[in-house]
Amino acid sequence: MRKIIQLLAIAGVAAIIPSLSSCNNDDSKKGTETKIDRTHVKSERAGINEVIVYIPGDIDKLNPVTYTSAYGGYANGNIFMQLEDVDKDSFQIFPSLVKARPDIKLIDEGEYKGGMSLMYELRPEATWDNGTPVTADDIAFTMKAYKNPNVDAESQRPYLEFIDDVVIDPQNNRKFTYMCKGRYFLSEYSAGLSPVIPEYVYDAGKLMRKFSVKDLNNPKTVARLKSNPDIIKFAKDFNSEKYSREKGFVSGCGPYELDQWITGQRVILKKKANWWGDKLRNVNNDFVANPDKITYEVIVDVNAATAALKGEKIDVLSGLKAKDYMELSADKGMNEKYNFSKPSQLAFSYIGLNNRNDKLSDVKVRRALAYCVDVDKIIEKIAYGMAKRVTGPISPSKPYYNNDLKPIPFDIAKAGQLLDEAGWKDSDGDGIRDKVINGQKVKLSLEVKYPSGNDVVEKIITLFAENCKKAGVEITQAQREWTVFLQETKAHNFEISFGSWIGAPIPDDPKQIWSTTSYEGGSNYVGFGDQNSDALIEKIRAELDENKRAELYKEFQKVVYDAQPYIFMYTPLNRMAIHARFANAGAKVA
Repeated sequence: MRKIIQLLAIAGVAAIIPSLSSCNNDDSKKGTETKIDRTHVKSERAGINEVIVYIPGDIDKLNPVTYTSAYGGYANGNIFMQLEDVDKDSFQIFPSLVKARPDIKLIDEGEYKGGMSLMYELRPEATWDNGTPVTADDIAFTMKAYKNPNVDAESQRPYLEFIDDVVIDPQNNRKFTYMCKGRYFLSEYSAGLSPVIPEYVYDAGKLMRKFSVKDLNNPKTVARLKSNPDIIKFAKDFNSEKYSREKGFVSGCGPYELDQWITGQRVILKKKANWWGDKLRNVNNDFVANPDKITYEVIVDVNAATAALKGEKIDVLSGLKAKDYMELSADKGMNEKYNFSKPSQLAFSYIGLNNRNDKLSDVKVRRALAYCVDVDKIIEKIAYGMAKRVTGPISPSKPYYNNDLKPIPFDIAKAGQLLDEAGWKDSDGDGIRDKVINGQKVKLSLEVKYPSGNDVVEKIITLFAENCKKAGVEITQAQREWTVFLQETKAHNFEISFGSWIGAPIPDDPKQIWSTTSYEGGSNYVGFGDQNSDALIEKIRAELDENKRAELYKEFQKVVYDAQPYIFMYTPLNRMAIHARFANAGAKVA
């Protein structure tokens, strides 16, 4: 599925892109959406039915099963389709590739007693690029691809582990039922928001037909199948670059297809001729695909991206620096060229602390570092007030956010006290605390890794380093190109890292980021958790009662707060600019 932590980015930013209508495009006059009269806008690119979207780092993979970055999610969302989708404004789930939302039944007897089933029927119009229909066989194959133990889908599998089997209706190959052990509270979201891939492209030899979904969902069977030659052969091919970036092998039933990929520069998607979804464009926004071409332009440095915006070289820029946003949105000339908006985000920025590093394994050290971050000053001086402080991994806009948890104040003296208690003292008078670990004297010198090209993050880390120095902690900085940063973070090759998570307009499932089972292959990069926190996460996942689940959420936030695996900072507004030559840009992002 599209990773839950990335859903809002895809629904909020990427969903805008296919819907944008050029002022000179006749399609912009159709439908019922409010239009903004921008026909006076002059642009050297006016009349070109193309959207150029800024992204700060290269896309990792155009494979909806194995990609891990939000940028990959943006593009994958236009190539592949899901059974269902989430409306970015109402947060309501709606049918996309299927005719209707699933018929959900709770099962009280038989093999799946205590479980549930979800029955879907695919739209009869849905076809693949070769003209053949999307069938339940493709659904079963897609689920097997996710569950193949050698496929690089570790970060996705936790959301689909509740699906034990796919039963195809023998009378209707477009109808199928997910059989589920247990009652997962996000069952419809996890099942419905999983992109579907064509078996004829990704498994031409039908290797995965030799295995059942049930076998691939059984831990004991999977342990044996992991060394099966066909399982290995399929996974090796599926994980290869061929199915992640080559034309003809990146194939979905969505409106766009891969046209060109120049590594580190741009990825270009082009609209398919006679796409089957065009005839359903009045059904919902998933079937609206106006631009003939979508270009994801890689500009590592945000200042260069802002310059490109001023020169009208890009059409969509998300994540403008706060200062630039204030200046550009107040400029009359730029206001004639672009629509500016500040939609809220279900996101938060954080400083991640490697809990399994010898220097950071003591919670007192981690809490001391938190006292060294002046978050209020960062929000005021660097974010220009366009952010709200957070105390944990749940968005303040969610009803189960724990308001009883107080922000950690900026307090160098308190940081020093905690470091003293943890045994870190400056024994040689060089200004840096030290401690004997495993018989060796170790300096409390820590390296912070963060993506290159973002001077806002650099300012934050520089301020953090200055404050830490006052507490006797040396902080060094290491910038990394985006894909390298991701690789090192996933490999836990860091002491401290700066990051952000983008949440979803649906209830939270903490397992992917916070369970110890997500340390290898998942997103628990900092190594948080123990048996107790894992048990609490499983309680949340199994609790169908919203009120009871809310209390469990609050309890979980308190556990995270006390352990200080991250230094939680703030949730920002998404400062956006969309070229005014698109008639419905203002209506789409307001």
